[in-house]
Amino acid sequence: MAPKKDKKDAKKGGDGPSAELTDKDLLEQARLRIESLEQQLVWREEKVQKALAAQKELQDRVAHYHKDFEREKEEVFDISADMTRQYKGMQEELLDRINKLEATIQLQKDQLEEAQQQLEQVKREKAQELALKDAEIQEQKEKMEDMAVEFGEMLKETLDKMSEKIEITNQGWDSGPGDSISRRLEQHKLGVAADPR
Repeated sequence: MAPKKDKKDAKKGGDGPSAELTDKDLLEQARLRIESLEQQLVWREEKVQKALAAQKELQDRVAHYHKDFEREKEEVFDISADMTRQYKGMQEELLDRINKLEATIQLQKDQLEEAQQQLEQVKREKAQELALKDAEIQEQKEKMEDMAVEFGEMLKETLDKMSEKIEITNQGWDSGPGDSISRRLEQHKLGVAADPR
């Protein structure tokens, strides 16, 4: 466009201030103007093409980001669903284990209580048996003491009878070993009478 102004000025200057442009000059001016407009059009078309390419690239990137976002969203949803399923499965498994353990604990408590009752029953039975044995032992001791007393009395009677016989026999003897025998029997008799057992 600048050359157009120069040519105008040159024309005006050469012919004078009121000189009119010829057809040739007008054509040249129009041709220059068309070239300038064509260059502007090419430049603008290039700018438009670049803008369209940038817009397409931006749209492609947005679409790619959108696809990535949707894919990640689906992955997150799948992971979340899987984790929820695993959590529920583990929760059910843990509840089942808890119920089984509680049942085992209750069974063991019942068994322990039954064992304690059996132990108490055995203790009572043993205490009764011990009481019976103690009573039996006491009774046997008393019987033994009674038998010992009876035996002592029988022995005393026997010794008395033997003493009488010895005295009778001793009277038949004048003197001698008879006295010592009767003294020993007498001492033995006293010893038996002193030991009641």
